[in-house]
Amino acid sequence: MRFTAPSWLKALLIPLIVGMVVALGYANYRFVLQAPGGNDFLPRWLGARVWVVEGGNPYDREVSVAAQTMIYGRPADLEAGEDLAHFVYPLPAMLFFVPFGLFSFPVARALWMTLLELALPALALVGILIARWRPRPWLLTLLVLFSVLWYHGLRSVIVGQFAVIEALLMLGALLAIQREQDAWAGVLLGLSIAKPQMPFLLIPFILLWAFSRRRWLLILSSLATFAVLMGGSLAMMPDWPMRWLQQVFEYPRYTELGSPISILAGVFPGLEPWFTRALTTLMLLYMLWEWRLAWEKEDAWFQWTAAMTIVITNWVAFRTATTNYVVMLPALYLVFAVWSRRWGKAGDMAVVMALVVLGLGLWWLFLTTVRGNAESPWMYIPLPAFAMAGLWWVRWYIVRSERLPI
Repeated sequence: MRFTAPSWLKALLIPLIVGMVVALGYANYRFVLQAPGGNDFLPRWLGARVWVVEGGNPYDREVSVAAQTMIYGRPADLEAGEDLAHFVYPLPAMLFFVPFGLFSFPVARALWMTLLELALPALALVGILIARWRPRPWLLTLLVLFSVLWYHGLRSVIVGQFAVIEALLMLGALLAIQREQDAWAGVLLGLSIAKPQMPFLLIPFILLWAFSRRRWLLILSSLATFAVLMGGSLAMMPDWPMRWLQQVFEYPRYTELGSPISILAGVFPGLEPWFTRALTTLMLLYMLWEWRLAWEKEDAWFQWTAAMTIVITNWVAFRTATTNYVVMLPALYLVFAVWSRRWGKAGDMAVVMALVVLGLGLWWLFLTTVRGNAESPWMYIPLPAFAMAGLWWVRWYIVRSERLPI
């Protein structure tokens, strides 16, 4: 028997949701006034404000110096490894930052935090839908809370990282592909070029798989969105690619860490470059092999390979960030869904244990290894290692069937 909500309850639902969002935004604004921060968001906000309000160029060095002054009270000290606070995003990313550039920084930061706090539970729900999982209500509540409170999620909100929105674009595209909404999938995939270091391996995999499945609308929509974004941005600022690349090439000057693989290779002093190249090559070759196996396969196999591609991206990316790891949340939920389906209540308990270990363990590792306000390099290892091991664990149960059970 299906429950139908009374009409009065439906009428109250929208005002209630709006009121909760407004209250969350106000709470964030009070927090912003008392706790300076949001240093990942600030350069993007300032670049957008300079561009849309003042008519300046977000890639100008003067804009970066102004952002450094807002963060440090002076220009950054490069010798001390301080952030140069470049805009350092492709110009199409302005689609997401321009609305916030219209407000003062405290208001913009509070609004941005509110958006991220709503996007993280949405990311968890998208991951659950991709896994075709129907967890029990109490477990669903835990999964949603975990998405906000775990280390990688909460840190993303505090520093104001765009990675949460980028992850939602990428995984929204995967969900749209699963539901055969190829036009929308292509639009979301095209928009994901806003932070290209996160989907730079996922995009070619999706396009190759779409070709093998003759999903022409998906390919056409992706390429058309990309062409519109690039064409429109070049029309507004013809030299932005060169200005952006200049900032990208400066990035290694003030960042010490490389890929997580290079961190692992660092346990072999003197052999680190060789181990880094060897492990990166092996991992990429393994990924290509999985791509080949997924050729022409249906959704279950495709989604598992997409999740593995995302995990490998975070292993091999020349410079990643722990805030980017929110994109691996649906890979975890894909693993958890198999545990729950195969083992029933015991599987649900295993999921709870994993949430506790990841939720408390990552925060414990951070608090015991943090140096000043800088993360330890070892914060980059646990999640991709856990996600990759989990995906290997459930691989057979997923790819042996053309479709995940509903």
